[in-house]
Amino acid sequence: MLHDSCFRNTGDARSPHAAFDRERGGRETRARGDTGSPAGPEVPQAEGSQATSEQPVQEGQALEALQIELQPVNKQASREHARLKLRMWQRRQRHLQQRGALIQGIRGFWAKAFVNHPQMSALISKPDESMLRHMTNLKVEEHKFPRECRKILLFFGKNSYFQNEVVTKEYVLGLDGYRASHSSPIQWYPRYRQEAYRRRHDNSSLNFFNWFSDHSFAGSSRIAEIIIEDLWPNPLPY
Repeated sequence: MLHDSCFRNTGDARSPHAAFDRERGGRETRARGDTGSPAGPEVPQAEGSQATSEQPVQEGQALEALQIELQPVNKQASREHARLKLRMWQRRQRHLQQRGALIQGIRGFWAKAFVNHPQMSALISKPDESMLRHMTNLKVEEHKFPRECRKILLFFGKNSYFQNEVVTKEYVLGLDGYRASHSSPIQWYPRYRQEAYRRRHDNSSLNFFNWFSDHSFAGSSRIAEIIIEDLWPNPLPY
């Protein structure tokens, strides 16, 4: 009676062995993950492989389209950067002009700045100090075309050494630093010309006088670097 009741609850009129086989088959099917559908083993994998091969092409097309959209943005950014750079340059020039006007009212300002600079002072002699006392102003100009260069302008009042009111030194800026390009010839007064010649040839080492007389000798770019990158931007510490 117990067996009949169990079999009747399953609703199976067949033998107990058939019910047992069907239940075991169901467990095996669930263990395999079989849904009961036909095998068709290669079709889903083939579709996945095709989608994978198309994905890099679609991403490349999207990247190309985005890059095209980015081009006008880059051009606009370049224009805005150029405008900002011009505005800042103009603003800086106004401040430098005002600073120059104030410095011209301070007698011997640049002579003190040159002499008090720790590296420049080692290159300046006592006669150089006397000559620098006549220096009224200093300017450094930046030029981009036809090549990037820096132009140093030293302004002098009347003195007993030379006639130049302005002495210029030009340097081309390259990967290896400053390279001498052009220098104003010093117009020595006759009474000092022989002394200048003697000083220039008796001491061929790097010093301010030799740089001032002719900046084309080796090592002169060091003096230009001190003036351009240190003294000119902010002379007040010296």
